[in-house]
Amino acid sequence: MGWKGRRVVLTAVMGRVKGDGRGNDDTVFMEDEVKREEYVMNEQGKVFVGAYKQSRGRPWAFGQFDDVVLPVAVYLLEISRIADPERGNPVKVVNSSDESGVLSGRWDGEYSDGVAPYKWSGSVRILEEYVKSGYQPVKYGQCWVFSALVTTVCRALGIPCRSVTNFVSAHDTNSSLTIDKFFDKQGEEIEGGPDGENYDSIWNFHVWNDVWMVRNDLPPGYGGWQAIDSTPQEESDHKMQCGPVSLVAIRRGDIGLSYDAPFVFAEVNADVMHWGEDKDSEWGWTRLKMNKYHVGRAILTKGPGKDDDAGEGDQEDVVNEYKNKEGTTSERLAIHNAIRGSSRAMQYYNFKKDVKEDVTFDLIEIEKIIVGRPFQVKVVVRNDSDQPRKVHAFLNSRSLYYTGVSVSHIKKAEGTFVLKPKASQDVAMTVQYSEYWKKLVEHCMMKIYAICRVEETGQTWTDEDDFTVEKPRLEIKIQKEKEVRVRKMCEATFSFTNPLDVPLTDCQLSVDGAGLMRPRAITVKNDIAPQAKFTHTMRFLPRVHGQRKVIATFNAKELFDVSGSKTLTVLKRE
Repeated sequence: MGWKGRRVVLTAVMGRVKGDGRGNDDTVFMEDEVKREEYVMNEQGKVFVGAYKQSRGRPWAFGQFDDVVLPVAVYLLEISRIADPERGNPVKVVNSSDESGVLSGRWDGEYSDGVAPYKWSGSVRILEEYVKSGYQPVKYGQCWVFSALVTTVCRALGIPCRSVTNFVSAHDTNSSLTIDKFFDKQGEEIEGGPDGENYDSIWNFHVWNDVWMVRNDLPPGYGGWQAIDSTPQEESDHKMQCGPVSLVAIRRGDIGLSYDAPFVFAEVNADVMHWGEDKDSEWGWTRLKMNKYHVGRAILTKGPGKDDDAGEGDQEDVVNEYKNKEGTTSERLAIHNAIRGSSRAMQYYNFKKDVKEDVTFDLIEIEKIIVGRPFQVKVVVRNDSDQPRKVHAFLNSRSLYYTGVSVSHIKKAEGTFVLKPKASQDVAMTVQYSEYWKKLVEHCMMKIYAICRVEETGQTWTDEDDFTVEKPRLEIKIQKEKEVRVRKMCEATFSFTNPLDVPLTDCQLSVDGAGLMRPRAITVKNDIAPQAKFTHTMRFLPRVHGQRKVIATFNAKELFDVSGSKTLTVLKRE
């Protein structure tokens, strides 16, 4: 089916029966042609994952024009029980029932009865499995896989859609618009907070979607990009769903507008607060620390019309569409505007002023760690007072899932030293490759904590840093690249060098490419020796001409999610 034929079907599905799709009757029409080509027509792209300072675009084959996609999209509309007249309302279409999902989510690393999320390289294979299983949820996905699948379905329905990744994403459980940690008088964290209902958390990254639409249900000016989350973390209207919520509303702090504005606002704006027991406080707690600029560090998506197989030159940071620049008057005004809409937030922001501190601490951020190499945790301590200061320091490193859940302790160090007036000293801990590599899980993320206390003043300082261990890139080469044609057999070679000092076992290669081949999972029979080069060649028969992309991911027991992509131009059949 060509695009003109597909457009007729999409119009019927969405209930748009008037006009040519370019008038005021089209509530999801995007006027900018470059953006329309990217957010509706582009069959491949990237989903950004990793840590804030080390983000990477994971190639993904959306494949929204594959034969399996539109029937599944229509089926999902049917089981969502959206009435036919309401299918022309994009708010109803993207905010449907949470039952009978396509994917089951899992975050504990146990995927033996399904496919690990990091082994997927495109949406078509997932949707094929969904149909083959009798429309039972496919195992397994996580937020970035859910988001990629939503991108496929929305684009198939003609709704402009982009996958967006919020780095350092807050999960506010009690509508305080803050991420709160409570500590008793002994300095121990109180799980659940004082009321037992506070389980705030911070994810290293969280991926959702923006969809483009008119919002006739809201006051004028709130149309355009709307956030929807296919991995909702709280119930909304008695369903596990989130959005659509206007990005304009989020930026302004208008959290009283539909749908789920307070939750999304907190995801990108929440201030991180530490609280200590205080019997003299009106509600029993005093704020120890507040970090205003930790959450929502970057919100990345693939830029329209950009494409970079070798790096991250195609990323676009849309954080300014979600919030004003950190530290500006307008940014703080949006926060205070939101606070006025939440009685819990007003209570949490009513705090005592901070105590003056005379020792400064600086946790040196880790820029880059290559798998197989050591890294160092370092804190620079400076005594700004005219008196000696005795400092107790504690450093700790742990592996964790991208949701912020701790997995394994890696290494810790502690010590006490005296700083002379106006003097400074480094506190450091070196972690060897042999100490961390067996404890890494998917995304290879680690967190380092630093806690220091000044004995004479009682000053306490804490900080943390998240980072990922960088893996090699999967290289893809096409034989006779300039001669690739429709229905003419060609070859692709995939390769990378094993960076570890142990062999790679249980190896598998997942390959996808909309218009080039059916998605496939290839079992690699031989192990990859330490420091050896992996090479695999496969043949395929291109089906569609034009610019196409091969997307692949290599996974082994010891090293996983080594991905790469290659763009090529397929000529018409001779």
